[in-house]
Amino acid sequence: MTMTSNTENPQPVLPALSPVYDAAAPLTLLWLRVISGIALMVHGWPKITNPTGAAEMVAGMGFNPGWLWSILLSVTEFTGGLLLAIGLLTRLAAGGTTVILLVTVYFHWVILGQGYSGSELSLIWSAVTLVFLARGGGRYSVDRLIGKEL
Repeated sequence: MTMTSNTENPQPVLPALSPVYDAAAPLTLLWLRVISGIALMVHGWPKITNPTGAAEMVAGMGFNPGWLWSILLSVTEFTGGLLLAIGLLTRLAAGGTTVILLVTVYFHWVILGQGYSGSELSLIWSAVTLVFLARGGGRYSVDRLIGKEL
């Protein structure tokens, strides 16, 4: 006799709540996508208003020429956040912002020597952006509205 388990779709303990969970699932992805996009825009705003302002910092990390990487950082963080918030080119935006976040993990953990405690927020945010890199924008996104995504 073999036992099988359904780990992909486990049965709910309270089956009456299944419709609530089913209705809430796409709304939770929408909320996470919008809030994370806005947060990236807020953090990117000072950079986009002074796109070469981080040139010295990024050059100090080995990204040369610093002015170019500073502009790319600014545009990716702010525009990536905007695209993520509205769900347009979601996977592209999530991929770009994930790269930036992983660089900030390296910066805080290795260069500044802060370890996990200095990198924690970047690790959490990179986990969020990786969700959208893997899953796309979800039901309530411009990508879904136009029927196209990367």
